[in-house]
Amino acid sequence: MLLFALAARAGETVVLPLAVHVVVAAEGDVVPDGFVAERVARANEIFAPHGVSFVVVETVPLAGKHAALETRADRDALGVYAKRGVIDCFVVRSLRDVDDPREQRRGVHWRSQTHEGARYVIISSIAGTNVLAHELGHYLGNHAHSEVAGNLMSYTAGEGLPVLDEKQQKRLSRTVRELLKSGELTAHAGER
Repeated sequence: MLLFALAARAGETVVLPLAVHVVVAAEGDVVPDGFVAERVARANEIFAPHGVSFVVVETVPLAGKHAALETRADRDALGVYAKRGVIDCFVVRSLRDVDDPREQRRGVHWRSQTHEGARYVIISSIAGTNVLAHELGHYLGNHAHSEVAGNLMSYTAGEGLPVLDEKQQKRLSRTVRELLKSGELTAHAGER
C-alpha cells in the first residue's frame, strides 16, 4: 500500500504483474504471436493516466483441454493455476457465455467457486485490443458496466482510447491499494 501511495504522490506508475497462461493445443498456441503483447500494451495506454501499468512476468503454457471453456465448471477449473501476488490471465480459444449458451464471450473476470480466493481474467481468441483492459478494470474494482460510449467499462466504443470516469478512477486507486496491502498483488519493481 505504501508503495502505491508514494508512487501516486510522485506521479509514478505502480506496475502490476501478469502471469499469462496461453492454451497450447495440438495445432499450437490458440492465438498468434504478439496477441498478448498487443493487448497488454493497449491496457498500459489506457491505465497510464491512472498511475497503473502491467507487465508480463511469466508466460505459462496451458493444456489443450482448456481450449474451449463451455461451462462454469470449465472456468472454475482454471483456479488450480491461480497464484497469489500476480493477476492471472488465461488465454483460450473460445469462451461460452454461461448465462446465454448461444453466445461466445470475448473475456471475463472470474471468481472460482471451487478454488477458494482464486480470481482471474480469461480472454478468448476473439478478444479485441481493449478486452484485456476492460477485464482488468473489473479485476481492479469496477464491477459494474457503464452505459457511456467510450467508457472502459462499456460495451460501446467511443472515439480514442477508452476512459474511466471519476468514480471509477477512485475505485481503481482504492482497490489497487487494498490488493497491495493484502498481498493479493505484489507491485513489480523491475522495468516495464
